[in-house]
Amino acid sequence: MELATERARPSFDVTEMTYLLRGGQKKTERKRELQNMIASDPVFHKDQHLSRSDFFERSLQKAKRLVEIKREMQPTVDEIRWIKAAIDQELPTDLHDGMFIYTIEGQATDEQKAKWLPLARSYSIIGCYAQTELGHGSNVRGLETTATYDPQTQEFVMNSPTLTSSKWWPGGLGKAANHAMVFARLITRGKDYGIHPFIVQIRRY
Repeated sequence: MELATERARPSFDVTEMTYLLRGGQKKTERKRELQNMIASDPVFHKDQHLSRSDFFERSLQKAKRLVEIKREMQPTVDEIRWIKAAIDQELPTDLHDGMFIYTIEGQATDEQKAKWLPLARSYSIIGCYAQTELGHGSNVRGLETTATYDPQTQEFVMNSPTLTSSKWWPGGLGKAANHAMVFARLITRGKDYGIHPFIVQIRRY
């Protein structure tokens, strides 16, 4: 009761304070508009007491609907963040959006970006983020997985040679992703050039 009483008699204008905290009236109203849009969309209704397989199926439906919204609305970065907050659930495409695409943007050459970014941004491919290893957590310098370049075939041979080098916790790898951003030690002509990211196709798409 005391909390409700205090909330009912603030010494400041609650609406103006809301605008101040949320970046102004325009942003506040747009955020509410998007929240209402998500709340009224039956695809995003919260589900209770689902089996693991049913929950995954519903998550895929929500991820698909989010992609449709992005294509229809072309939302800004802020708007996507507000939409995701309103959905309030982890989706099978989260690491694709938040890690796979960002790694391409930040690490790839212009030629590589020209090839991979259109595929990733259009969801023609879905990527996961395979950095963490069982024995190394987020200690990137300690990663053991190798990518050895074969000059004869002009290919990289990926290998996790030990139990501790097993890639661990790459969300989406099991079912949702068809590509992985694999972090491995670049080996060529017997020399270790340190950790580099490699895009690896893990299943057909």
